[in-house]
Amino acid sequence: MPMQTNAVEYKTYTIGAGYLVKRILDQLDVVSAIDQNLRYQPEIGTTYGTLAQVIIINRMTFDPQPLYHVAEWAEQRGISRLLGIQSAWLDDDRLGAMLDGLADHQAEIWRAIVGKGIKKYQVELEWLHSDTTSVYFEGVYEDEKGQPKQEANGPLLIEGYNKDGQRQKGQFVLSLAACHRIPIWYTAWNGNQSDDGVYLADMNALRQAGWVPDNVVMIGDRKLCNRETMVSFCRTNQFFLAAHPWTDTAKDVWRRTKQRLQRGELSWIPVDYVTRNETRKPIEKRTQYKVCEVGHELPDRKVNQVYSLRWVFSWSSSKAELDTRQRNKALEAGEAALQRIAKLLGKYDYTSRKTIEHRIEKALSKAKAKRYFQYTLCGTDDNQTWVLTWQQCQDVIADEQLSDGVALLCTNVAPERLSAGEVMIKYKEQVSVEQTIDFIKSPVYIRPMWLHSPRRLAGLALLIMIAVLVASLLEYHVRRHIAQTGQRLRGLMPENRDNNYPTARKLLQAFQDYTIVVVRSADGQETVHWPKLRSIQQQICTILGLGTVPETLNSG
Repeated sequence: MPMQTNAVEYKTYTIGAGYLVKRILDQLDVVSAIDQNLRYQPEIGTTYGTLAQVIIINRMTFDPQPLYHVAEWAEQRGISRLLGIQSAWLDDDRLGAMLDGLADHQAEIWRAIVGKGIKKYQVELEWLHSDTTSVYFEGVYEDEKGQPKQEANGPLLIEGYNKDGQRQKGQFVLSLAACHRIPIWYTAWNGNQSDDGVYLADMNALRQAGWVPDNVVMIGDRKLCNRETMVSFCRTNQFFLAAHPWTDTAKDVWRRTKQRLQRGELSWIPVDYVTRNETRKPIEKRTQYKVCEVGHELPDRKVNQVYSLRWVFSWSSSKAELDTRQRNKALEAGEAALQRIAKLLGKYDYTSRKTIEHRIEKALSKAKAKRYFQYTLCGTDDNQTWVLTWQQCQDVIADEQLSDGVALLCTNVAPERLSAGEVMIKYKEQVSVEQTIDFIKSPVYIRPMWLHSPRRLAGLALLIMIAVLVASLLEYHVRRHIAQTGQRLRGLMPENRDNNYPTARKLLQAFQDYTIVVVRSADGQETVHWPKLRSIQQQICTILGLGTVPETLNSG
C-alpha cells in the first residue's frame, strides 16, 4: 500500500530479476535489433523493441502471463517503471501486432542478437550440439475447412506424438543448435516434422549467418546419421559427429569387430572420462569406458565419390549393467505373462485362437519381451484343449549379450583433430543441448502461449528464445569466470554449499527480492530510488561488468 507523508507518496515494487535481465538485454542491443528490423512502430511514445522486453522479462521471472494480463503484471511488478513506459501501452492488440512483426523478421532479429552475444561474451563455436523437441498446444488451430491454419511465417500446428508424452495434440517442432548450453540457432518447423532434414538445414543457416568457423562440428542424435544427410555434409565439406542407429549393417560390422578383438587384431582403448556426478566416488566404483575404431565407406553415387567415415564403438560398464538388467527384467515379465495366460486358456474369453494369440502378442509386447520368446499354441476352437508352450530364443539373447554396453558413434572429423576417445567424450556433451531444451520448457515455459495464431506463436517463440539466450549467457559467463579465477560466488547457495556450477535459475533467483521505491511528489513527478545491491547480487553484476546501480533514476 502507498504511504503519504507531506503530500509525498512512496510505493515499493519488487522488480526481481527484471533489473538484471534489463541490463543484459541492453548489453545485447535487443531493443535496437528489433526496432531496426520491424517496418512499423506503435503510435505511442515508445517502440516495439521496448515493449518486447516486458514479455522477455516476464518469462525470465518464471511467471508466464497471457497477453491480456501483461499490462496488469507489468504495473504490479514495477516493470513499467524499469523500462520507462506506461502499462496502458501493453494492451493485447498492440502486443499481438508486435508479435506479427517479430514473426516476419525472426531470423534477422535472432542473427543480430546472437551475433552480439557471441562477440560480447566471447563464445567459441567449434562444437555445436543439435537436437529437436516438440511443443504441443491445447485448443484448435484449424481453418474453416478443418485444415491446419496456415499463416505467413508461422508453423503449421499438426496433431502428432509429442516427445513429452502428450499424444495427438497440435504441435510444432523446435530444432535447436547450442554451444555450451547457449542457443545459437533455432527453427520452428511444422508439426510432425521428421528430424531427417533438420540438421543440414540448420547447419547451412548457421554457415550463412557468418558466425561459425569453417571447421565447426555439428553433434547430433541418430537422425543425423541417415545416409542422405551424411552424404550432404561430406559433399559440402561440413563436419558432423552423431550416434549411429543400430541397423543390421551396424550389427554385422560389430560382430566382425568383436571377432577381431577376440583374435587380438584390434584392441580396446581405455578412455579417461569421469562425469561430474561420479567425481566423488572411489575410482573402483566409477563407470569404466573404452573405445574401438574401424573405418567405414560412404559412397556418393551422384558425384561418383566415396567418403571415409570413422565408426567408433564405445563401451561403458554402466550401460552394460543397464542392458543386462533391462533384458532380465523383460525375460521375467515375459515369462510371467505367458504363465498367466496359460492358466486362463479355455476360461472367460480365452476360448478362440485369434483372441488368445492376440493376448499373447500384446502381453509380450507390453513386457518388451516379444523377441525373446517362441511359443506354440495347440488346440482348436471346437475342442478347447488348449496347451501353450514356449521357450526362450537363446540365439537372440546371446547375440544381444555380445553388444551389452556398446554404442556406435559416427563422424567425418579427422583423427588428428579428434581421437577415438575424444569422439566419445564429445558426444557425451550432447546432454548440454538436452538441458537447454529442458530450460526452454521449464522454468521459462515455452508453453502455454495462450495464442490462436501460428504466426504470433512464432513471434512469441522468438522472445522466449531470447530469454533463454540471456539466461544461458549469464550462466556461461559466471561459470567461466569461476573456472578462470577459482573464486566462487559467496552466498548463492545456503549453508555454504556454493559450487563451481551455479545455474541460470539460481542466478536469476538471487535477484527475486530486488525492490525499487517510487517517490511521487505533489506535482506528479516520480523518482525511482534504486537500493544498494545485496552482496550476492553485486558479485553477479561485477562479473558481468555491470557495475553498481544508480542511486536514483527519474522516470518522468
